[in-house]
Amino acid sequence: MCLPYSKHLLPESCEARLDAEFEAAIRRGVFSGASLLVARDRKVVFESVRGSVERGGAPVCADVRFDLASLTKALVTAPLFMRAVEAGSICLDDSLRRFFPGRVPEDKRSITARSLLSHTSGLPAYAPFYLELVKLPPEKRREALASMLLETPLENPPGKAANYSDLGFMLLGLILERQTGRRLDFLAREFLFSPLGIDELHFRPPTGAAGAFAATQSCPWRKRLLRGEVDDENAWALDGVAGHAGLFGTARGVFELLSHLWGIYENDVTSRPSPPISPETLRLFWTRTGLGDWCLGYDTPSPEGYCSAGRFFSSNTVGHLGFTGVSFWLDLQNRVLMILLTNRVHPTRQNDEIRQFRPVIHDIVMKALLYGN
Repeated sequence: MCLPYSKHLLPESCEARLDAEFEAAIRRGVFSGASLLVARDRKVVFESVRGSVERGGAPVCADVRFDLASLTKALVTAPLFMRAVEAGSICLDDSLRRFFPGRVPEDKRSITARSLLSHTSGLPAYAPFYLELVKLPPEKRREALASMLLETPLENPPGKAANYSDLGFMLLGLILERQTGRRLDFLAREFLFSPLGIDELHFRPPTGAAGAFAATQSCPWRKRLLRGEVDDENAWALDGVAGHAGLFGTARGVFELLSHLWGIYENDVTSRPSPPISPETLRLFWTRTGLGDWCLGYDTPSPEGYCSAGRFFSSNTVGHLGFTGVSFWLDLQNRVLMILLTNRVHPTRQNDEIRQFRPVIHDIVMKALLYGN
């Protein structure tokens, strides 16, 4: 894939600080490997890969795929909803009763596509559905998951609070599939990746391709080291394809998709091949909803307390984090995109040092780009 590079790279002093931080992080075991891509004005100004695909393994190269975890929400599920809204096949204020007629309990009847996208449905963050799903034949699991989700008790009344929820995006993925009759991985390829010529984003890695993937955890449940196999158990039980997780890719692939959406946001008509998403629809999805820090399918930097984006991203920023140690932040005011992919869950999930590492890296780069030092 050929990326649009700018002649203006990061200052040498900035690159030296990045080198030191990444080397120290790898020594401390924050992750075994990482990929960092920085773009300004929709052109790549810096790209670097570090470390190895697993402890003692082959070096990471630009083509190594990372488990993108919850970036699936922002890179697949939300854009597919943009397309559906643009086409008029789904309205953001459609309730669950439209999509699951006769099956929605009273407490969930006011949940809408909008509240699912903005994490205001009241559904909890997580539930281990996979423990029951794996007892069923694969062809029955998606329908069973729909029933489990609809029967899950709410933590808050719909629309009253913003609480991050994997369950809401599981429902969104099922809604897209029910409306189209196509599984999410086929929809993503047909309507997002293929039209844009992106071959570095995909679900369900092919058999025998594990060497091209950064390892994640040594899974105590599956009893093996995961390489090219989705880390999230609920997504794994759905054949690796779900609305909340399952996507694999490179920093370059993430850049290509976000650069396209970024161009639509800026009303650049050259960034709008079929299927169409209008600037108006995209801007709606990239605007805070008023509850918490969430837009429709995207996070924004928290104005108070800890923020993984660091100190220098503007309030007009959208992004997302992923459990495996991946993230992106796109500053629409300063026209800066940073994509950081790591395998911080390798070899164990009991490692959250990425929380301290992310803002340090973001601050080094943003300070250099905005202030020249």
